Amino acid sequence: MCSAGGNTASAVFRRDGSLSILHATNTRDGTIRTRADHMKSENRGTRLGGLLASTAVAGLFVGIAHAQTTGDPTDPVTWRTPEFMAQYGLDYTYADQAYARGVDGSGVKIGLVDSGIDMDHPEFAGQDIQGVNWADTDWSSDVNGHGTAVAAVIIGKRDDQGMHGVAPGASLFVAPLRNKHGERDTDLIPTGITWLADQGVPFILLEWGYVELTAPEVDPDDLDPVWLDAFRHAVGTGSILIVPTHNGGRTDANLESGLPYLLPELEQGWIAVTGYNDPYANQCGVAKNWCLAAPSNYVYSAQSGGGYWSPSGTSLAGPHVAGAAALVAQMFPYMTPEQVRQVLLGTAIDIGDPGVDDVYGYGFVCAGCAVGGPGRFDWGDFHAVIESGQSVWNNDITGDGGLIKSGDGSLSLWGNSTYLGDTRIDGGVLAIGGSIASDTFVEQEGTLAGIGTVFGDVDNRGAVYAGWSRDGGTLTIDGDYRQREDSWMVVELGAPDGTSRLDVTGTAAIEGGTVDVIFDPGGYSGDARHTILTADNGVTGRFDEVCNCYAFLDFGLAYDPTNVYLDVARNGVAFADVAANRNGAAVAGGVESLGVGNLLHDIILTLSPEEASFTFSQLNGEVHPSLSGLLATQSSLIDSAVSSRLRSAFADAAAPALPVMAYGPGGLEPAPATTDRFTVWSQALGTWGRRDGTTEAAGLDHSTGGVLLGGDAAIGDFWRLGAFGGYSHTTFDSRAAAASGSAKNIHLGLYGGGEWGALALRGGAAYTWHNVETRRDRSFFGYRYEFSSAGIADYDAGTAQIFGEAGYRISAGNLRLEPFIGLAHANVRADGFTESGSNTAMSAAASTTAVTFTTLGLHAATDFDVGSLGVTARGTLGWRHAFGDTVPTSSFAFAGGSSFEIEGLPIARDTLAIEAGLDLAIAPAATLGLSYAGQIAEGARDHGFKANLAVRF
Repeated sequence: MCSAGGNTASAVFRRDGSLSILHATNTRDGTIRTRADHMKSENRGTRLGGLLASTAVAGLFVGIAHAQTTGDPTDPVTWRTPEFMAQYGLDYTYADQAYARGVDGSGVKIGLVDSGIDMDHPEFAGQDIQGVNWADTDWSSDVNGHGTAVAAVIIGKRDDQGMHGVAPGASLFVAPLRNKHGERDTDLIPTGITWLADQGVPFILLEWGYVELTAPEVDPDDLDPVWLDAFRHAVGTGSILIVPTHNGGRTDANLESGLPYLLPELEQGWIAVTGYNDPYANQCGVAKNWCLAAPSNYVYSAQSGGGYWSPSGTSLAGPHVAGAAALVAQMFPYMTPEQVRQVLLGTAIDIGDPGVDDVYGYGFVCAGCAVGGPGRFDWGDFHAVIESGQSVWNNDITGDGGLIKSGDGSLSLWGNSTYLGDTRIDGGVLAIGGSIASDTFVEQEGTLAGIGTVFGDVDNRGAVYAGWSRDGGTLTIDGDYRQREDSWMVVELGAPDGTSRLDVTGTAAIEGGTVDVIFDPGGYSGDARHTILTADNGVTGRFDEVCNCYAFLDFGLAYDPTNVYLDVARNGVAFADVAANRNGAAVAGGVESLGVGNLLHDIILTLSPEEASFTFSQLNGEVHPSLSGLLATQSSLIDSAVSSRLRSAFADAAAPALPVMAYGPGGLEPAPATTDRFTVWSQALGTWGRRDGTTEAAGLDHSTGGVLLGGDAAIGDFWRLGAFGGYSHTTFDSRAAAASGSAKNIHLGLYGGGEWGALALRGGAAYTWHNVETRRDRSFFGYRYEFSSAGIADYDAGTAQIFGEAGYRISAGNLRLEPFIGLAHANVRADGFTESGSNTAMSAAASTTAVTFTTLGLHAATDFDVGSLGVTARGTLGWRHAFGDTVPTSSFAFAGGSSFEIEGLPIARDTLAIEAGLDLAIAPAATLGLSYAGQIAEGARDHGFKANLAVRF
């Protein structure tokens, strides 16, 4: 039964509001009774109060008639909407508390053996409902109306209209027992139960039974073997039969709900359900050990044919239990249906006579209690097989059974439990937040943890995690403790001065094993001695060792008659000693300069060598100098675009067919690239590529796209001078460094060129403004919760560049050649900045990267025809050499620490520059140009494709 955390029910289930008594006039004219005006009461949110015969507990269930929702899905009040309050059974079963735990029955199957349902009713629109038809049946219609009302109580849609079910997210499987004319065919019942069991339905609600017969009045030899085979099959497959006791006003459950009285082997798969304070409901009687009570009087629900009504009878009690089962099954997906049954029975609110009584059995079903886990171990040991994830049980647990925890997942117990059986941890973690009163056995794959109390002896063959430093720090054993050979005791050190410990009221027998130390972030606050185990009746024996798994700390153990101590001391290993490279060592020096008391510094102290080395690589900020190198390299995009325009203006070798516009008598019009008039032109900028990582810096993927617009005019007989501007956008991503960002680029420049016979000179100067945004994500081996997930930077940079090229034209028949030499210089200056959004944010000083590039190469072109199509093939091959600041650097510092220098990705010293293109004369005055441009170097590559159409008039 629901003991509500060891407090009285009034403390746990108290509700502020008015108490009203709902009067009812009952009849004996069938399984359901109605009174249409019942739900017009203004105070229908009183939970159990007015309907309980026992005035001693009536005051425990004072409810809220109308509540203002908070919008917080973890607040039960949020779920107490008008739609919720319309069906008072939701209120009385504390379904709002279940919804606040995040469950609505999703993913759980419920079976219904009934008259069918009216699928046209709005309460079923969009719900997951399926059924089966036998001869002359239609599960999706409901002449009788019974199944529609029952189904809506289970899964009525939550849509702010009418009412909704206990488990609106569940899936409903319907097996009809009436034909299309509403005539009942009881031969369909075993067929329907068998079908539902075969569909893997864990909870089957049987909404039919003999009103005239109670279980004690039946001779087992008279039972129909076809029915028995169906029941045995369903229970054998693991399904739970939920069966109302029906409405004969008898002191015993009817035959179907009381069947385990005659066939005890069925009890593990059976729940009987009676109505409460209902003189026409059969009492639990002989079914009390598998019986619950639930709302049954005037339950507001869907009416076949549309609209709503308020039927009564135990038929309306059953779906409340079925819906609660779905909520529990979703909350604890590792539980078997039989275990869900135990949870429902064991968490029921005790009403009527104390304990399991003949009227209400275990008591009133409480969905809000049941999602807090088991309340009783009355059915032997409870085996919790949790393969992964975390589960929490909040209830106090009583009973004769014990608990077996297995699987790799964790289970937390927050109640004050007094179950009598042993506790055994075969695998995963069992955390005690409250208390248990049993001997506890920790097997090799298991871990006992928590800050609560074990009233009993503990035998540790696996691991004991002695408390949590942040929450009081103590796991108490009110008994004796035995630490077996090869077992572990885990202690946690936290700040300030927080130490987890194991307190034993008896003796602590240490037969060996290992002490493992875990630090809470900031848990090191200087060399100190910590008490990790105290035994009132003495400590015997010694641990074999303490795990010295940390790079910068040493540990030792000390003993006295009743205590074990852990000594922690800083060793002589410098942070930089474990770094993997120069960048890591530089960051390590910066972090170590912060000193003890700085959170980042103290966290690094508590890492292993491998963890510390990785953390330094995450902190170093290398993406910023790598970006400066990338911007310097991409200055060649401007150089190349201007060179292409000037070569096309003089019809030089390998000049692309660029579209230009020139001013003529009619204004601006397409013109040949070689016109001597003032011209305007445009070129697309585009490239993508990768810089491979080195031992110092992580690799970088990047892409750039944009456009340049320019204009030039002839000056004298030999020169053309012009200006240009443009915009581009660069994105970059360094996955290994968990860093990414973008740069918005604005370009302005001047250029000019001329020819004297075969000699050509071309050059220009430009400046680019960059607005840079970066994001660096960090994760420090489980300490992510201590840090913001990213460091954000937003700063400006600028690239100043000059470039020039000299070429000499050579003609050999149809082949045009131009050997050339190029010289360019780029100076990238990045402003200083301070990152935001992270506890590990760094500040950077302004930096400058100056690189000079020389290029020696050849432009070449030739013309030929392909059929009637004139084709010009052109290409460029060059060797580019870089010198200067080919390893860009930036200076960083953490707040309060010394500065350190970080290297970015190096700029390739030697690069092969390639360009290849075809110009296709697709019309007498139109040329389509296609080209590829690339730069390939060791550890770096850039690629770009371009298409343009030039039209002449």
